[in-house]
Amino acid sequence: GLVKGELSSLGGRWTNSLSGQIADTTRRNFSSDSLSSGDHGARYKGSFVSSLRLGDDHVRHQLTAAADIEREEFRNTVAGPFAFGGKRHIDNEGLVAQYQLNVDDSLALGGSIRHDFNSKFEDATTYRVQGGYRFTTGTRVHAAWGTAVKEPGFYELYGYVDGRYIGNPDLKPEESKGWEVGVDQRFAHGRATIGATYFKSRLTDEIITAYPAPDFVATSINSDTKSHREGVEVFASANPIDLLRIDLAYTYLDADENGVAEVRRPHSIGSLNVTAFSPDKRLSGTLTARYNGKMTDLAYTDPSYVPVRARLQEYVLVNLAVDYQLTDHVALYARAENLFDEKYEELFSTVGSPAAAYGG
Repeated sequence: GLVKGELSSLGGRWTNSLSGQIADTTRRNFSSDSLSSGDHGARYKGSFVSSLRLGDDHVRHQLTAAADIEREEFRNTVAGPFAFGGKRHIDNEGLVAQYQLNVDDSLALGGSIRHDFNSKFEDATTYRVQGGYRFTTGTRVHAAWGTAVKEPGFYELYGYVDGRYIGNPDLKPEESKGWEVGVDQRFAHGRATIGATYFKSRLTDEIITAYPAPDFVATSINSDTKSHREGVEVFASANPIDLLRIDLAYTYLDADENGVAEVRRPHSIGSLNVTAFSPDKRLSGTLTARYNGKMTDLAYTDPSYVPVRARLQEYVLVNLAVDYQLTDHVALYARAENLFDEKYEELFSTVGSPAAAYGG
């Protein structure tokens, strides 16, 4: 559930929003019609965001402050000797400050900082700075630098009841640093744009699965080696006519952990989107094709339960979406996902989503 209220003042230049949300989830897993495992989890979150916009048509400033409070709760509901059976919770309070500057259509600068107060892990401060400049020739250069923190999940901390995985309550959060630099170029009076971005990041304290002696039972640990990711993203977009938009994107990624290629990280990812509109713009349709290149995953097919590497094949998914604005207040939509019912795996031995249709 989610409830949100927003107050706008100063002619829309100052907005304040307050929201509260809750997720309450119970899982029950069965084996041979018997309850084998289960858990109950809940997340409660409240947030307040205040944003003030200053300036004129040429120079625009935006100042944003935010605060959020979150509690996550978890417990295994099926008793077992291998997992913590009581109730655990983690509280987190976050404070955010952000500034953004835009000068005409040329200069854009921004920075943000966040500090988290956590009841289980060390407090953390993360940040991001970014900037871009567009020349009169239509060429834009941009760059960004940032940090991030990701906490372990409850399963990783407190385990699972089947005894084949033991939790590790001493895990530390993962931390990453990354930067990117890129350039793009406008053509045909802004109707077409091409661009490329080079990115690089480093992940430390990555949470991985280990099999320590003498029992070789799986558990999670923080890796003492670093994970490196770098690559290039390229894109092209065009509006050849007012009623048609075409977007192309491709990413090449090189990700390795201590010199070994990381699993579930394809070298190549690509997408094509074609959107067409009716003359009155009330009807629109989008055809999307997504390409996912070959990648590897860990397969637990050996009787020792020690993982081996399995190769996952490349695949292409095609989606189609149609929207119709019936009145100013009512819209109809329909979409088909995996239109040609492609058989694919994102995880080893787990079948991807089949063809599906939605409407509303």
